[in-house]
Amino acid sequence: MARPSKYDWDGIKEAYEGGLDKADICRKYKLPLKNLNDKIRVDDWSINGVLKSDVDGFYAKAENIAENISKLHPLNQELMIESVDTRLQDNELIGNNRKIAKMLQGVIVANRQDINLRNIRNVSGVMKDIESIANPQANRQDLTVNNQTNVALQTITRRIID
Repeated sequence: MARPSKYDWDGIKEAYEGGLDKADICRKYKLPLKNLNDKIRVDDWSINGVLKSDVDGFYAKAENIAENISKLHPLNQELMIESVDTRLQDNELIGNNRKIAKMLQGVIVANRQDINLRNIRNVSGVMKDIESIANPQANRQDLTVNNQTNVALQTITRRIID
């Protein structure tokens, strides 16, 4: 049986073949460039550029949107900028919320003997509130992820009780 790999080679291959920069891939996956180059050579990976074209298309679209905004009435420009700013803040809230959840999970596991379960429920309730404020129109996939998170929290809580 082969030893499990230290690196997520499926993800790395996807990024490389998608045309993402080797330095970015190495930084993201905490992988030495030599290891990446060796894997590319041995497994004969080739770049198809799909991801890079998506990124380039995203920036081209963003430039087009910026050009369209600049043609709007000044008050409408302000509305658009406020809307974009709000979405950026919402995304930051969601990202920070998830970082807090990960940190909280570590604290719970490390201190499971001394944790007050009521405090865990209170914190998870606050985190759900933050998520619902930042993402009021969550789609079904988000609801599935939230349900999976709730099940995971319940499982952790049960393990702590036991």
